[in-house]
Amino acid sequence: MSETVIRALGLGVEINGRRLIDGVSLAAERGQVVAVVGPNGAGKTTLLRALAGLLPTVGELEVGGYDPRVIDPATCARTRAYCAQKPLSAWDYRVSDLGEIVGDSLGYADWLAKLHLGAFADRRLSELSGGEQKGAHLAMTFAALTEPFGSALILDEPAAALDLGRQESVRQAILAFAHAGAACIVATHDLEFARLCDSVVVLAEGRLLATGQPAAALTPGIIAEAWGAATGR
Repeated sequence: MSETVIRALGLGVEINGRRLIDGVSLAAERGQVVAVVGPNGAGKTTLLRALAGLLPTVGELEVGGYDPRVIDPATCARTRAYCAQKPLSAWDYRVSDLGEIVGDSLGYADWLAKLHLGAFADRRLSELSGGEQKGAHLAMTFAALTEPFGSALILDEPAAALDLGRQESVRQAILAFAHAGAACIVATHDLEFARLCDSVVVLAEGRLLATGQPAAALTPGIIAEAWGAATGR
């Protein structure tokens, strides 16, 4: 069995005639946490949506042993879990309803408790703050990945809008999934978190600027080129 869970080769995304992702190649293995970083507008969200199979793309793509662009949604859901930066719901569900939607009410309730949201189970999503709504959707995402080994966890800015306590809970959850054999790809603006990851992908204007271990991908020169400033160490 290959160690590689997520593999993209020459991945490209074009929307309305504009190339948003241009020939990006990356890989994530079982047990790895890969951070995707870059300035605003670099293409992080588009890349993660493409990796999750949610956008038309060119190039080669394999996630959890399948091409998520062509397999049926049910099979894809067994091997890949994705949470958007700003998850939305068309209906004003009760928080507890999300566990029924994901098909694991007990697992979902456990994740709600881990994210300090158990007391909100009977509330409507509209009654929660933005950070609390994000936490509820993260709990749903985590509960969906019932078998982490060899699966893919794709998270877009998971700490955004969360308070410090829930940020740490999410960080620990990501590490736990990696330790259980999942490949985790996390888009983040937090370079300190990125430096703790196994690998870093640096995007700029939809192109791969650098990739590799944090010490190699987050040098002062690369940071200055990507962000136009000497950010961090």
